Amino acid sequence: MIFFKSNDKEKAKNDLEKAEERFEALRFKKAGNYYFSAGETYYEIRDFKSAENAFLNAAKSYIEEGDMYEEVLESLRKAINSSFGLEKYKYANEIIQKALGYINKLGSAKKKDNYYILFSALSYFCYFVEGVPENGLQLIKKIQRGIDQEFFKKNELIHLITNLTIALRDKKEIYLKRVKEDFNDLELNKVERGLIRKIVLLASIQACLTPKILFTQEEFTTNDLIDVNIELNINQIKDVIKSEFNSLKIENFHIIKSNVAHSDNLTIKKKPKFPQPLSLQNDLNINYVLKPHFLKDETLIGPVTIYGIINETYHFKIENKNQFELKLIPPPTHLDVSIETLKPPMIDTTFPLEIVIENNSESEARELEIKITLPDEINLMRGTLQKQIYSLRPNETIDWQISAKPNKAGDFEIKGDIKYKDPDQKILEEKESFAISIKL
Repeated sequence: MIFFKSNDKEKAKNDLEKAEERFEALRFKKAGNYYFSAGETYYEIRDFKSAENAFLNAAKSYIEEGDMYEEVLESLRKAINSSFGLEKYKYANEIIQKALGYINKLGSAKKKDNYYILFSALSYFCYFVEGVPENGLQLIKKIQRGIDQEFFKKNELIHLITNLTIALRDKKEIYLKRVKEDFNDLELNKVERGLIRKIVLLASIQACLTPKILFTQEEFTTNDLIDVNIELNINQIKDVIKSEFNSLKIENFHIIKSNVAHSDNLTIKKKPKFPQPLSLQNDLNINYVLKPHFLKDETLIGPVTIYGIINETYHFKIENKNQFELKLIPPPTHLDVSIETLKPPMIDTTFPLEIVIENNSESEARELEIKITLPDEINLMRGTLQKQIYSLRPNETIDWQISAKPNKAGDFEIKGDIKYKDPDQKILEEKESFAISIKL
């Protein structure tokens, strides 16, 4: 618990009144000093909102005074720290972008380089918390072009950002150990150091955890649905959170979305619902269902990315960067047989029958032997009951007609037998029966 004197707020209030009076009197330097003093007092009693406003007004006053740009930058840095205290990282980053615009007004090249690295590093930290450290890297690369390269390479903040970047890219914990080892050498204040501790927690979750990707079977046909199960061992997260370096008290933990990359011959039929609370008692399980539509040389699933948030503020992502090749095969060749009467069959009357063989599968059928068997009560009058076909490709149909004449009324059965070979030369057989009713 933090204690403060009862007159601290009164002192800050008096400083604000003096600052406003000086500002109205166009005594901007004095106004800036009083605003800055009020901000310091508010910050000490953890009234970060009031501190933030006071430091921003201090910067505004110094800007009006002119030629006090180092004081402007220090006031903005304090305002940024106040925003950190409020966990308003997006707003803090907006202040940082303003600060970057004043650095070039400094006279000393060395001070310019130092402030450019400091504020761009603070911006990187904000982007990291928001889950987009790559945006911070773009800013670092941009400011690098205008800075002394030797100074840039030796700077401890640049080393820190480099180690964080490699840890995330290569998922190697050793680079996070280097961050911790170099931590005490950083020329940062307490609140900025506290933010780095939180960032190391987020980076540890990303670098040390890899979700497992599990499939229900080893091969699939284009008729199958593909279950993709994503599992995350909760004990890995617990180990990261228990680290003594971590300063973030976790109040809630949520998975807010996930993404499964896949080949263009697959579509997602079922997605998990988000957000999902992440319990530190049970492993995380996420399920996707994908549908294949056509064959291609490689059918790939992955990488897989899980996006999470801690305390509704601190973003992280967990990745399995591998691509998994699915064994996707055509469904078994299957032929559909149908026999239809083209007019009502009656005893002692010739009627036509149409026989249709369809290949509705995705594989070719070869060396077909087709045999139609009529019951004894129906005589073949014209046409053939047997055919041999060399090949029936996918979506192809063959049909022919016969004429038959019943010699007895009643309900009978016509049989159809087909033997053929699939593309693997496996012999398959289809047997069908068709009811036929003969009327008097």
